[in-house]
Formats: sequence, C-alpha cells, structure tokens
Amino acid sequence: MKIVAVQNPPNVDALIERFGSRELPFVLDSSRSNDGLGQWSFFGANPFLVFSGKDGEYVERPTLNAQRRTLNGDGLQLLRALMAGYVLENESGIPFVGGAVGFLAYDYGRQIEALPEQTVDDRGLPDMHFGFYDGIAALNHQTGELSLIALGIRADEDLVLAELQAIITDASMSTNSPPPQHGGWEWNIERGAYLQAVERVRSYIASGDVYQVNLSQRAKCRYEGCPIQLYQALRAGNPAPYSALIRSDAFTVLSTSPEQFLRKQGRLIETRPIKGTRPRGASEEENARNAEALRRSEKDRAELLMIVDLERNDLGRVAEFGSVHVEHLYRQEHYARVIHQTAQVKATLAEGKDVFDCIHALFPGGSITGAPKVRAMEVIEEIESTRRGVYTGSVGYIGFDGNAELNIAIRSLHLKDGYLDYQVGGGIVWDSEPESEYQETLDKGRAIRETVDALCQTS
Repeated sequence: MKIVAVQNPPNVDALIERFGSRELPFVLDSSRSNDGLGQWSFFGANPFLVFSGKDGEYVERPTLNAQRRTLNGDGLQLLRALMAGYVLENESGIPFVGGAVGFLAYDYGRQIEALPEQTVDDRGLPDMHFGFYDGIAALNHQTGELSLIALGIRADEDLVLAELQAIITDASMSTNSPPPQHGGWEWNIERGAYLQAVERVRSYIASGDVYQVNLSQRAKCRYEGCPIQLYQALRAGNPAPYSALIRSDAFTVLSTSPEQFLRKQGRLIETRPIKGTRPRGASEEENARNAEALRRSEKDRAELLMIVDLERNDLGRVAEFGSVHVEHLYRQEHYARVIHQTAQVKATLAEGKDVFDCIHALFPGGSITGAPKVRAMEVIEEIESTRRGVYTGSVGYIGFDGNAELNIAIRSLHLKDGYLDYQVGGGIVWDSEPESEYQETLDKGRAIRETVDALCQTS
C-alpha cells in the first residue's frame, strides 16, 4: 500500500465532478458533520471487480477482461469469500483505504428472513451491488488534507497513483451540461389510501401482532439530465453526514442520508437509529418550539426507545457479552428541513465474528422496519405495493481491512431507465394520527422535492 498527500487539492465539488465522470465511480460524501460524524469523504472509480445480483444469483465481473462468473447462494457469504482474497492491515489512520463500495438493497432482507413475496419488483434493481476498488482518494474535512491511496491489486501502486493524480487534476471533466428536466411527480399510493394503510397498521398493533411498523410511499417522475449535477444539488440542498453517489452502467443511486446503519472499527461496532422528526421552523423561535415539541413528545420518545431495544438485541447477537450499551439517548440533530431524534448503540465485537456477521445480525436496520422486526417486515410486504429497492437498505464501504461504515439509505433516490424516484416513510405506533404521519412523510421528502424542482425545467 502506498499513500501520497496532495498539495493544494481540488475542492469537494471538483472531486465529485472528476471522479463521478469516470467509469463506475463512487462518492461517499460527508457534506455535514454532526457530533463528530462527517470527518472523511472518499472518492473512487474504475473498480477491478464488480459483484452484483439478486435473489440468490450474483455475477462476479472482473473489469479488466470479459470473463464473468455466476455465483449462487447467500450474497453476504459470497461477498465474504471474494473479499478474503484481498485482506490487508491498515495502520494509516485513514478509516477506509480500499475495498468494496456499494449497497445492500432493503430487499436483500429476503436472503436473511423468510418473507412472503407480495410486492411488485417494478425497477429490477440488484439486491446487492459492490465494486472492488484498490485506488481511492480520501479527504479529511478537519485538516483539509487529500490522500491518494493505492493497494497494488489491479496494477502497480505507482501506476494507480498516477491514474488518481490524473483524475484529480483533469479540469476537463466538468459537468457543463444543459439544465435537467423532469416531468410531473406521481405517488405510488393516493393520500386516502395511505391514511387507510396507517389505520391498518394500527389494527395490527391493537391485535398484538406488532408494536411499530415503518410505512412508506414513493414519488416518481420522468427525468433527463446529468446525475452529477443532481447529486451536487442534493448535497447542497440537504447536507448530511452519510451522502453517497453510486453509478453503474444501468442505474444511479444518490443518497443524502443522516442515519448510520453500522460502523465497525477494529472490534468497536455501533449503530445510530433515528426516530422522531419535526420540520425546521421558518424562524429561530419556531425552530425552538418544534425542537421542544419533539423533546416533550412521549410518542416519539417511546418509538425511539422501542427501536433502541431492538438494536441492542441485534447487536447482542454478535457482541462480547455485557458490552452492549446506549449513549446519547434522545439527542437531537438539526438538518436543512427537519429535526431528528437519535441515539447511539455501541458494543465490542465478539471473538470469531466479523463485519459480515454484523451486517447479517442487523440488516435491515430496525428503525426502518419496526418491531418485532420480522413481523414488521411481513406487514410492510403486505401493505406496500412495490419493492423498496435501495431505499432503507444501506450504502457504504466494507474495507479489505475488515472495517466498514454504511448508512441507512433514507433521503435516497434511484435513477434508472429515464425515471427518478424517492421514498419517504415513518414509524407507525398505536398513538399515530394518520394525517400527522402522512404530513411527516412530506416533511422528510421536502428537501429532495424542492431541490429537484429548483434544479430542473419542468417539462
């Protein structure tokens, strides 16, 4: 492994343009720092291998030749076996120096839990998609230092470093594209039907089936334009510590998520659920009132506590006995359009367990399913009409050094076959009021909707 510090590095927007315009790029972008989150951003392109597929059938595709291999089985187990060939030690102080970058769609949960198949798969997205990168750029937002990192897997380290240097200095890779255009937004469920769905969940709660279910709806429009322009507008309009851009030949995933699914650093593991949301106010006084209303809401506090207990149980499956603990319960985080209530659940990983065991134990995140998790997922499958795709799955990295950080893919969009969509939801409990729950989904999607509308010329 070789690491080179760059003198007078380009700014983040330039790095996004220059890497995002290359072959099969990624951006893992911390465009907002909350409570120590958001110190690093990572950029890469030209993976030496792509692993992608769904429903137990995956393709391993080396990018240096046309040979590909079909693999059948559990996606996480197959990914673990592939990554075992590239294990490395990382003592650089940089949390990610190379590895697999991509996503697990929410629907990968079908590989973990036996669920009925009632929702329509109308987008045909993979349930797991990762590129293997042996050359990346790492930006430390606290120091302003940009590091170029080469592992020497695909090619000699010096050659990879030269390629990275060429990318960051190539000012011709700009996105001077015509303004994007989009058609009218359409929801996949009418307002009245969503209100009825909330009542349906409440009936399950009344009968003792579940305590909480995360219910969502999806907005879609025709879209024509440059994905990089769209991503830059989204990160500016809704800065978040877990933003991401993943581009493949067939689709683009864009995320401006505030929520952490999993961080593993050595034997430290943690998750950071969000439950409880209020809109930002138009003035400081209104903002303070909304924050105080969230702080005093017994419903929102109960929702968060329920999910924290679920996450404690999930972490406990892979943690050293007695190490699971909760920090910063009911902490508030302020974003561009909303205020969120959060907590941190931390533990020490048990001996003999690895990052893939962690993902298997926690996925999908409890904050976006409900409790009990499996029954809540069954109710989601019954009530929601279409598969979620990457929404409420996880986007991020799994390093060759065994460390990882992935988000919960909320505030996230898919761009595929000329359509752009985003999905928003909320946790339904017995105290939920259907109108309030419906409005909460609109509040959560407001930053996305306003950003896209402002960027585009409506066709």
